[in-house]
Amino acid sequence: MAKQVGLIKLNGNVGDLSFFKSKTNGFQARMKTGVSADRIASDPAFARTRENGSEFGRAQQEGKKLRGLLKDVLFQNADSRFSLRLANRLLKVIQTDSVNIRGKRGLVAENLVMLQEIECNNRTKLADISLLPIALNYDRSSGTGTLECAQLIPMLNIAKLKGATHVRYMLVLQEFSGEDLDQRPSIQRSEYVDLMTIDPIDLQLTATLQADAAKSVLLLAGLEYFQLVNSAYYPLANGKYNALTIKQVYTP
Repeated sequence: MAKQVGLIKLNGNVGDLSFFKSKTNGFQARMKTGVSADRIASDPAFARTRENGSEFGRAQQEGKKLRGLLKDVLFQNADSRFSLRLANRLLKVIQTDSVNIRGKRGLVAENLVMLQEIECNNRTKLADISLLPIALNYDRSSGTGTLECAQLIPMLNIAKLKGATHVRYMLVLQEFSGEDLDQRPSIQRSEYVDLMTIDPIDLQLTATLQADAAKSVLLLAGLEYFQLVNSAYYPLANGKYNALTIKQVYTP
């Protein structure tokens, strides 16, 4: 693929050349494809392409639904490429459907466990900044989810960032099936924890979500950095270094 290195920056088409700007590689150029959209939509030779496109489109739709449900916690806790990572993982879930034909496959509830360990913010992993083991659990019968971190010494057990004075831990429970009637999440945040604290604390968060027995429950855990200025807490670097992870998925 050609890459522009001169002063002229183009977007659009010139003859058989298509000019565009990539987030990672700057301005680039490539030859236009010789296959028309009409042919892809109707030619039997492109049946597999249509099937793949249909299922990826479905994965994007399901991802959009989930991101919409989680928008309050994804704000300042997710990077710009999370939507693509989520769609790719949901596509893998869709591809496990052994009932419907290709192009018509959908989410398989028991395989939503494939969403586990997706990082909402790829710049930071929870395990890299919260250095003690975190115990997580969800009880379907009671609808209670818990996050526990025993004998946490913030000064020693939480990674420091320049300018950060405090952190908050976060626990999120989200019902998910891909249907439009999925519940809004249950969100619980800790008090602000002073990063200079040397006395051990037993951190525990509890959230409650009475989920539909036929739907999966996603458990997310996260850590947010803040700076205390004149008695007010401000997100550090607009949440650039916050961590939020889909840690567990409880299937029907």
